[in-house]
Amino acid sequence: MQHRNYLYFQMNKRIVHHLTWLQRLALLPLYGLLRLWYGTIRLKLDATSQAIMRSSPSKPCVFYFWHHNLFIAPKLRKLRNPRAMYGLMSASKDGAWLEALVKKFDVFAIRGSSSWRGSLALQELEQHKQEDCDIIITPDGPKGPRCQCKPGSLRWVWQNNFDVIALHFEFSNAYKLKSWDQFCIPRPFSHVKVKATFILPKESDLAAFQTKMQSVL
Repeated sequence: MQHRNYLYFQMNKRIVHHLTWLQRLALLPLYGLLRLWYGTIRLKLDATSQAIMRSSPSKPCVFYFWHHNLFIAPKLRKLRNPRAMYGLMSASKDGAWLEALVKKFDVFAIRGSSSWRGSLALQELEQHKQEDCDIIITPDGPKGPRCQCKPGSLRWVWQNNFDVIALHFEFSNAYKLKSWDQFCIPRPFSHVKVKATFILPKESDLAAFQTKMQSVL
């Protein structure tokens, strides 16, 4: 009985998933296609948003946007060079594919989410508190509810008094998938209007910060 219980535990315990080298190799054609695709998409920012995106604070800066806008994240990477960029991603199998793909765009994954390993992921992010880096968080990921901020990462950002840039996107023409988040993929040769809002969390209490984030995203 003890042996069977041990086997059951081994088969059902949760792990952080990563791709095999064959799976990473299979991503190369997709990476090439995405590079071409991104080359046709144009970002449009007003003067205020451009100034915010060019800012380079001497501490971590946290970018927030909804999960359905993740496709556009590699385009943001170019706007923020040479700062290191980390993304908070699920530890699931789906997250493993995303981790391997965004790494090719120089975005490094910290694995964890509200559903599992979220607090450990935030502890790993703590190791970068002294870096001039950017952190990407989708506050409604990885499974929703859609466009609803979950409190965990917001509380962590507020407690550490990091600078926050909230991003709102408008797609001129996009495919919208039938997923929980209605994932958006801008069509080739379309444009994406980006509005950036700079927020200092400690200028308000936690509840006011959460309300502000919900209103500007």
